[in-house]
Amino acid sequence: MCNPAPAAVSPAPTASPRFSVVVSAHQTEPWLPKAIASVEAQTFRDFEAIFFVEESTDASLALCQAAAGRDPRFRAVSAPKSGGVGATRNYGIDHAAGEYLVFLDGDDWLAPGLLAALDAKLRQTGPLDVLAFAGIDARTEDVDWRGPGRFSNFRAGDVPGVVSGPDALRRAGRSGGGFRAYTWLNAYRTAFLRGQGLYQAVGLVMEDFEWTPRVWFAAERFAYIDEALYAYRRRPGSLTTEASPRVAGHIAAHFRSFLDYADSHAIPGDILSIWANQWLALLYWFLFHPVTSRKIPDPVRKEALRALLAGDGAPRLRKLVARASFPRRLAWPLVRLAARGVQFPAKAFFRWLYYPLAARRG
Repeated sequence: MCNPAPAAVSPAPTASPRFSVVVSAHQTEPWLPKAIASVEAQTFRDFEAIFFVEESTDASLALCQAAAGRDPRFRAVSAPKSGGVGATRNYGIDHAAGEYLVFLDGDDWLAPGLLAALDAKLRQTGPLDVLAFAGIDARTEDVDWRGPGRFSNFRAGDVPGVVSGPDALRRAGRSGGGFRAYTWLNAYRTAFLRGQGLYQAVGLVMEDFEWTPRVWFAAERFAYIDEALYAYRRRPGSLTTEASPRVAGHIAAHFRSFLDYADSHAIPGDILSIWANQWLALLYWFLFHPVTSRKIPDPVRKEALRALLAGDGAPRLRKLVARASFPRRLAWPLVRLAARGVQFPAKAFFRWLYYPLAARRG
């Protein structure tokens, strides 16, 4: 996948380290020092760090350049604004020297023992395509890595050894929670991503949700560490806390790409059911949740749904919806009605029935 040609502002290390940590930064000056410090503090030292800064009006690039000046294993890269973090991650896939890739968003941070834990697990299992771990929902600057706010795709014991990626998807689907498709909740073997051509969409937000299921499905060897090793900063204004009009169209585009992928691969029915529930939950949450949908104007919502259903989209979606849970199937006719401009029934259904019942189920 082609990306804008970035300009390297410090030399790349020549060694082949165990890990490459790829840090994405754009207008992240208030939070970037903590992210950088968490990379510098890693107790396992055989790694490089690539700080990929898309054009910013704040000091993000200067902070990354300073980090690169302090440590020869670090390098800073500047690039034009692309509209999404996919360009950063694709650059890392193509240019990282490390055997394994770890991704860090510039407003989050890593546990100091993350790389050490990954290395210890890999020494037990041998080479893996994907190594998952848990995260922690960081609502303050100081987190208790063993305390509350922990989240994961698995419960303890769900993945005791090495499994296939499809089996991992099944186990995540049985865990009782939604599948968290965050790119940064896994480490990846670099040669696996390159060899499979597993790149993220450029210029679109929410790129994880289309990409991560494909990566897991393609993985032959998958394992899990039942420790919180990544701190996810939940801050006002982020895409995962506040919807914005552009998200609607981007989710529709990702959903269409997912349908293309599902149609071109032999996906077992049980995995299709897991994906159907995940994708519909995402679509409903952004377009119809009483809180997140407030920033989505009705014409934008209508256009996104029409794009999703256009052409052969409607019959393909009908087959997928048939595999989803009953509440999600029940909502679908109202969603199709909203695509024709009649949005009140869907809004009322989600506000007064769908989400209140979901809250009661816990």
